[in-house]
Amino acid sequence: MKSKWVLVLVVVLVVLFAITLLSVLAAVAAGAAVSGNQVALIHLDGVIAAGGDSTVSTPEEIGEALRRADRTPTVKAIVLRVDSPGGTAAASQEIAMEVERTKKPVVVSIADVGASGGYMVSAAADEIVALPASEVGSIGVIIQLPNIQGLADKYGVKMGIIKQGKHKDMGNPFRPLTEEERRILQADTKVTYDQFIEQVAKGRDLPVAKVRELATGRVWVGTEARELGLVDRLGTLQDAIDRAGRLGKIRGRPNVVDYDAPSFDGLIDILLGTGGVRKAMSAALGASPAAGRSPINY
Repeated sequence: MKSKWVLVLVVVLVVLFAITLLSVLAAVAAGAAVSGNQVALIHLDGVIAAGGDSTVSTPEEIGEALRRADRTPTVKAIVLRVDSPGGTAAASQEIAMEVERTKKPVVVSIADVGASGGYMVSAAADEIVALPASEVGSIGVIIQLPNIQGLADKYGVKMGIIKQGKHKDMGNPFRPLTEEERRILQADTKVTYDQFIEQVAKGRDLPVAKVRELATGRVWVGTEARELGLVDRLGTLQDAIDRAGRLGKIRGRPNVVDYDAPSFDGLIDILLGTGGVRKAMSAALGASPAAGRSPINY
């Protein structure tokens, strides 16, 4: 019994120490921010998708970071560091809309890759800075549907389907698409493709016809992308930060606030286990594509 209370006491002391440490770090950060010369740094890494785990960038996380930076008085501009090959169309659109709604200047810094959905998000910013060898573009749409009918037949695997609704099992991997289903999906991709083109044309202030010519799914290196008008300038992350500072009318060198750094709320989340619980619940409650159909991807 005594050992149990000792364990409880140790846990309480660890929590109190962690809270105190975070409070000190927050105070130090606040001291650096008093000047109001802040540029918020937000990271968009990996695949873009709604929900998921820490390996993906979600509209919820990126959107909240953008809104928090937008309402913080000491933050004058935002740098969105993009290193993403894209993801689902809807999630990419949602983040792009969040970028558009941000009142403060947003400068995108493309690292290794800002392609497909990653480029759609980038195009919504005020300016894009890429490295000479960054992979940029890939304006296009794809749906991937596996067909394992031959493999299933080989091993005697049968799939029983009970459905209401003619197209409810469209994309069923145990049979090929019908011609009608193929036309439906092709029409879906056409609509989403046109949305992508219009988003880029609006964000980059380019004629729709020109963007359509570029919308072949191809990627360009940064130097080519600049010549095509897909990025504004070549440079490093620091160059993007300096540019954001100028757009935010910051005098002198900006103070960078990394929004991926541990926060007080984030620590409490970790200590109480709520972060893991929330993600597990999100995964459990997330709706799956009907009949295994792949979502439309950028």
